[in-house]
Amino acid sequence: MTTPALPVAERIAARTFPPFSLERLLKTTFGPKPGQRICILIDLENPADIKDFAFLKDPTLTIQKHAVESFHKALHGGVMASLGLTGGEIYAYRVTGGSNLDLPDEAFTPEGTQVSLSKDVYPNYDIILCISTYSATAPLTAFAKQYGFRGATLHGVNEVILSSGLAVE
Repeated sequence: MTTPALPVAERIAARTFPPFSLERLLKTTFGPKPGQRICILIDLENPADIKDFAFLKDPTLTIQKHAVESFHKALHGGVMASLGLTGGEIYAYRVTGGSNLDLPDEAFTPEGTQVSLSKDVYPNYDIILCISTYSATAPLTAFAKQYGFRGATLHGVNEVILSSGLAVE
């Protein structure tokens, strides 16, 4: 007789992973070169809410909070310096409402400035991390081919993903 397999959450909980390290993730995924530019994209119902990080007051926006806490702050807290990267900006676009739908071109900065993803972001970065509610793999892959950046889509990021799948060496 075989014993039934444990549910995924219990199997993950039973394993031991190193702490999440953005530096390790970037090194193993991108092998970045000094001087390369990196940025983060997030999605918000109202992308202008990125101004002064006002969206962080909304407790339901956990994915976007992880984008700031685990990625943006880590970049500026030493990861960019350690890897020789530049940039580290974060932009918000309007949530698409479904996975792999077209991304809007309009985005906003934490200073409240409206920008164009196709004119101001895609052509000016080497690495773009999209931490969003819905997968943006299809549109970001198309833009990466067009503009020459490398990207990662990290939709639905939560504590389990950070402490397991993204923490592995």
